[in-house]
Amino acid sequence: MSTLQRRRVNKSENASNGIEDREDDGTSSGKIAYDPEESKLQNDSKQPTLTLMEEVLLMGLRDREGYLSFWNDSISYALRGCILIELALRNKIRILDAPARMRFDISERLIEVIDSSKTGEVLLDETLQLMVNDEPLSIANWIDLLSGETWNLLKINYQLKQVRERLAKGLVDKGVLRTEMKNFFLFDMATHPVSDSSCKEAIKRRILSVLVSRNMEISYNSYFPESTNFKLIRTVSLIAGAYGANVLENVISSLEYDKRDKAITRAEEILAQFSQYPFDLQKESKDGISVNLNKELQEELESNPGSDLKLEVIAGVFEVFSRMDMLL
Repeated sequence: MSTLQRRRVNKSENASNGIEDREDDGTSSGKIAYDPEESKLQNDSKQPTLTLMEEVLLMGLRDREGYLSFWNDSISYALRGCILIELALRNKIRILDAPARMRFDISERLIEVIDSSKTGEVLLDETLQLMVNDEPLSIANWIDLLSGETWNLLKINYQLKQVRERLAKGLVDKGVLRTEMKNFFLFDMATHPVSDSSCKEAIKRRILSVLVSRNMEISYNSYFPESTNFKLIRTVSLIAGAYGANVLENVISSLEYDKRDKAITRAEEILAQFSQYPFDLQKESKDGISVNLNKELQEELESNPGSDLKLEVIAGVFEVFSRMDMLL
C-alpha cells in the first residue's frame, strides 16, 4: 500500500470515529473530538436560556448592589425546590408510579429518575447524580437533603454547596450579570450587579401579567423563546418559587398598595390551585385577575399528554412552598 493510500485509510477511520484531523499551517495536526450530547444540549430550543433557579435568584438580587437581602432566610430552601421542578420540566424525574402513592400527601410521594443524561447545568447534573445513586425518596426529603436540613449523618454530604454563588456565576456567563468586588468594612465580597436589565424586566413583566392583568399574555424574548416547552407551567412555577423564596415583593414593589395586595392574593390563589394534582383548574380568581389562565393551562396540558407523573412532582414542590412558614 502506498503512502497516499495509507493516509486516506487513516483519515476515513478517524472520520468514522467522530474525530477530525486538522493541520495548522501545514506543520502540525490535532484531533478534535465531537460530543453529540453537547451539541444536542446547545440546539435544544425547547429549554429557555435561564433555569427556574436563576430566574428566582435574579428577582431577589438588587440591581445596582448585586447581592441578596441579608435577612432572607427562605431563598436557599426554595431554590432546592426549584431544582426539582426544573428536573421534572426537563423530563429527568417523575413520581414513582405506584397505586399506593395516593394514600400519602403529594409532597411525601417518592421520586424516581427516568433520564440520567446531562442537562448542561451543573447544579441539575449534580442533583441527578445524587438521585441516581440513591433509593427513591420523597419530594420533601430531597429538598431537605439538598438544603442540609437532615439529622441523617450518612447523607449530610447531599447538601448542595454555594448554590446562590454558583447560580450568580452562571448568570454572569450568560451575560445577565457582571462581577464586582465590594468592600463591607471588615471584608471584601464578590457582588453581581445586573448587566442586562432587559432580561430582568422581561421576567417581571411575565410575572405581573399573571398577577395584575385581567387577561394574561406571556411575552417572549431570546431568553424565553416561544418554542419553550411548558411555558405557562414554567411561569406559574416562577411565581410560586418567588413567593416561597420571599422575593416576590421585589417584583411588585413599584405597584400601588391596592394592586400589590391583590397581586399577593393572586399568588396565594395560584399556590393553592397547583399544590394538588390534578390541578384545580375550575377555581376562578376572586379579583378577576388573569381570568384566561386556567383555559390556557388546560390547553397546554392537553398538548403534552403523558406528563402526569412529572407534573405531580411540581405540585408536590408547590405544597412544600405553601407551608414554608411552618418549616423555617
